[in-house]
Amino acid sequence: MKENLYTPNCIRTFTGKYMNVFEPTPEMICIEDIAHALACQPRFGGHLPKFYSVAQHSINCSYLVDDMKDRYAALLHDASEAYLCDIPKPIKNHLKDYQGIEHNLMLAIAKHFGFEYPLSPVVKEVDEQMLHFEWHHLMLKDESYKFKNHAAREVKETFLKTFHHYRRELSIK
Repeated sequence: MKENLYTPNCIRTFTGKYMNVFEPTPEMICIEDIAHALACQPRFGGHLPKFYSVAQHSINCSYLVDDMKDRYAALLHDASEAYLCDIPKPIKNHLKDYQGIEHNLMLAIAKHFGFEYPLSPVVKEVDEQMLHFEWHHLMLKDESYKFKNHAAREVKETFLKTFHHYRRELSIK
C-alpha cells in the first residue's frame, strides 16, 4: 500500500501496517503494534502522577489469573485500545457507536490470536479489581503499595515475552 497520511478509515501503525478499525482483517492485526501502542499509552487518560501504561495494567491483570486461557485473554483484554486509544469510561460511554466499533475490533483480535471474546467473567472481574487497585494506589496516591513504574520499552518487551510464553503454554501457533 502506498504511504498516505489520509488513507480512509485507517491509522498507520508502528510496524507500518494500515489498520481500518471499522473493517479489520487478520492481516492488519499485529502483536508488535499492540504491545508498542499499549506500552506507550497511559492509564486514566494520562492523569496519573507517574506514568503507568495500559500494557503494564494488562500484564498485571494476567498475573492475577490462575487458568492459562484466562491469563492469555487478560493480557489481551485491552488490545483494541492499541488502535482506538485508552479513553476513560465516563467519556467512552458518551461516544456514539464506540462500543460497537470496539466490540467488532475485539472480535477480530480474539479470533486472530485465539482467545475467548466476549471475555470470561474471571477476566472481567480481574480487570475491575485492578481498576480499583490502580485508582486507590496510583490516582489517589496511596503509598501503602509501591507500584513499580517501568519505561515503555521495558513494558513492551515484557508484554511480548508474556504473550509468547502464554501461547507456548497453550500450544497456540
